[in-house]
Amino acid sequence: MAREHGRGGSAGVAAGARRVTVRPAWRRAAQLTAVAAAATLLAAGCGSSSGSKPSAMNPVANGSSAPAGAAGGSSTPGGATTSSSPATPLVLSAKPADGTSNADPSAGIQISAAGGKIESVTAQDAKGDKVAGTLAADGSAWTSTGTLYISSSYTVTGKALDSSGAEKTISAKFTTLTPQKRLGLQSYFPDDGETVGVGQPISVNFTNPPNSKDRANVEKAMTVTTTPHVDGAWSWITSTQVDWRPQSYWASGTKVSVAMNLNGVKAGDVTYGSYNKNFSFTIGRDQRAVVDTKNYTMHVYQDGKDVKEIPTDTGMAGYSTWGGTMVVLDKEPMIEMKSCSVPGFSCTPGVGNYYDLKVYNDVHLTDSGTYIHQAEWDSHIGTDNTSHGCIHLRPADATWFYNFINIGDPVTVNGEPDQVHNGNGYTDWNESWQTWLSGSAAGVSTAGQ
Repeated sequence: MAREHGRGGSAGVAAGARRVTVRPAWRRAAQLTAVAAAATLLAAGCGSSSGSKPSAMNPVANGSSAPAGAAGGSSTPGGATTSSSPATPLVLSAKPADGTSNADPSAGIQISAAGGKIESVTAQDAKGDKVAGTLAADGSAWTSTGTLYISSSYTVTGKALDSSGAEKTISAKFTTLTPQKRLGLQSYFPDDGETVGVGQPISVNFTNPPNSKDRANVEKAMTVTTTPHVDGAWSWITSTQVDWRPQSYWASGTKVSVAMNLNGVKAGDVTYGSYNKNFSFTIGRDQRAVVDTKNYTMHVYQDGKDVKEIPTDTGMAGYSTWGGTMVVLDKEPMIEMKSCSVPGFSCTPGVGNYYDLKVYNDVHLTDSGTYIHQAEWDSHIGTDNTSHGCIHLRPADATWFYNFINIGDPVTVNGEPDQVHNGNGYTDWNESWQTWLSGSAAGVSTAGQ
C-alpha cells in the first residue's frame, strides 16, 4: 500500500521549526552607539605673567640674558652659558574625529598622546554604556576593544600629562554609519538552556551572506566557550549558514556558551553586522543509532553500550534512504504525510498512487523529509526494503525509539550508495576534520575553560 513521502518531500513541518528565529536587531527600540573624536591640544610654553621668574620657557622681560647661574641658564667653564631643553609639546588626537557622522564601527576608537602619557579615557554611547578599551604600557595610546555599534552616537573624554606634569584633556563626539545592508540573524540552534545530543552542531543562519573575504571577521566575532575545553571550528555550509563543531562528537556533560558579538562587524563592502546574541546549552547522554539497510536492522547505543536491536524497512530501489550520518532535527508525535511530496506520485485523491496518512512517532532526520517512524501497515519490516526513503519501525519499537532518542543524537545509515547531501539537515559529521577546516576562514578556535 502507499506510504509516507521520501527524501525530497515535505512532511508539513518546516525544517526551520527546530531553529530559533530572531527578529532583525535594527527594529529594537534602543540601540547601542559609538562616538570618538579627534582633537589636538598643544602644551602652552610661551608667555609670562607679571612678577614671574625668568626661566628657559619664560625669558627675562627686557630680553637681556640672565646672569650665569641664574634660572635662565647654567654656567660652564670659560663663562659660557647654555639654556635647558624646552619641554616636548603634548599632542592629543583621536579617531574618529570630533563631529564625524559616518564613522566605520569596525574601526573602533583610537586615542594617542605624542609627547605625553594618557591618564584615562572614557568612551560611552548615548545610553551611558561604556566602551571597553586597553591602554598601551607606555601610556602613548588607548584603543577600544571590539567593534562599535552601527547607527549609534558616542562621546569620548580623555586626560593626559605632558612632560612637565601638566594635565591636558580631550573631548569629542561622533556617530557611526548606518549600513546599506545588514548581516542580521535569521535563526540559530540550539536554543538557550537546551540539552542536546553529542552530534548537535552550533548552527547560525544570516539574513544576508557576508562577503567571502570578510567571513573571518564574522567567525572571530562569534566566540564558543566550552567546559571542559574542546577545540572546534566554524565552517560554511551555505553562503548564509555557518556551523561550529568539534573534531569528534561532543563529550557528554559539556557546557557550551556562544557569544555572537556581530553588531558593527564588517561583513562586506556595504554590509555590517546588526545584532549581538548570547546563548548556552548542555550536551546530554551519549546516544547514537546505526541503521544497516542490508540486514534490515537498527542498533541503538547509549554511553557506548548496544542497548537494543530493532528491525527496519528502509528505501526501495529508486527511493533509497540517504546514507551517512544525520542528526535528529526534531520529533513529532504525529505528522500527516501526503503522496504529493513524493516525485512522480499522484496528488489527486483516488487516482493512481495517491495517499494521505497520519503517521505516528516521527523522528526527523533531513530537511528533505527523511524520518524514522511507526509503520503499522508494513509487513516487510525486518525482511525487505520497500519504503519511499523513510525508516519504518513496528509500533512498539517506534514508541520506544521515539521516547529514547533526543534532538542532536546522531543516526548513521550504512549500506546505501547515495550519501546525504551537505546541508540537508545537520550533515556536518560526514566531512573529515581537514575538509571541515577547509570551509573555515578563521580556522580552529581554541576558546574554552
